[in-house]
Amino acid sequence: MFAAAVEHLADIVRDQALSLVVGAALTAGAGYVRWLLVKRLPARRTWRFPDEAGRLVMVVSSSAEVDTGQYTRPTTGVGQVRAMSLLVPRLARAYREVDLQQVSLSERLPGRDLESDLLLLGGPKTNEITGRALAEIPGLPLTVSGNVITWDGSRHEGVVATERVVRDFGYVVRAPSPFAPGRRLVIVAGSHTFGTVAAARWLAERGGDRDVPENVAVLVEAPVLRDGHVGVPKELHRVPLSGARVPAQRG
Repeated sequence: MFAAAVEHLADIVRDQALSLVVGAALTAGAGYVRWLLVKRLPARRTWRFPDEAGRLVMVVSSSAEVDTGQYTRPTTGVGQVRAMSLLVPRLARAYREVDLQQVSLSERLPGRDLESDLLLLGGPKTNEITGRALAEIPGLPLTVSGNVITWDGSRHEGVVATERVVRDFGYVVRAPSPFAPGRRLVIVAGSHTFGTVAAARWLAERGGDRDVPENVAVLVEAPVLRDGHVGVPKELHRVPLSGARVPAQRG
C-alpha cells in the first residue's frame, strides 16, 4: 500500500513537471512569435534588404575637412550622426548578422563596396554616391541641386529665420541598387542637415508600415526647434517606384 502511494505521488510529480515544461515551451514560443511579428518583420519592411544583409555598407557625407596640423581629416555632419542614431537600432533589430562597423565616407568608398547593399546618408552636395544613385534610379520624381529639392516641378528648401533653420525638408528613396544586380539601397537626405534627420525619423517610424511600397520615394517636412530638435515629420509626397533591377552581366 505504501509503495502504491509513493508511485501515485511520483506520477503526480511527473505530470506537473511535464505541464511546467510544456507551459514554458508554449510561453517561449508565443513570445518569439510576438517578437517576430511586432519587432523583426516591421524592421525588415523598413529596409527591404536581402535576408542576409551581410554586405550592407553605410555611406555618410564628407561634410567638412579638419586640419589637424599634420594632415587633413574629412568629417561628417551632425545630421548624419543623428540620423544613424535613429536608424542603427532598427537595422540591428532586423538583421542579426549586419556589421554596423561598415561605415565609409562617400569620397573614400572602395569600388567593391559600391556593389554592396547601401545605406546612403546625406544629399549629393556632400555625398557623391547619393548624387550618382539619384541620377541612375529610374522614375524618380525628385532632383536635388544644392539645398533645393525639386519634386515634380515644385521647389522645396529649408526655411532659415534669425540665422537658424526653422523648417526643413527631407527625402527617402528605397529602391534596387543601380550599381549591382540583386542589391538594394536606401537614401536618407535633406535640404539641410535637419532634413536628413527628419527623413531618418520618418523611415524609422513609418518606413515599415504595410501600406508603404517596397520601392518608394518620399518627401517629408519637419519643424526645427531652437535647440535643434527635429519635430515629427509630415509626409508631403509618396510615390511608388519601378522594381526594375540592374540586369545581370553576361560573361
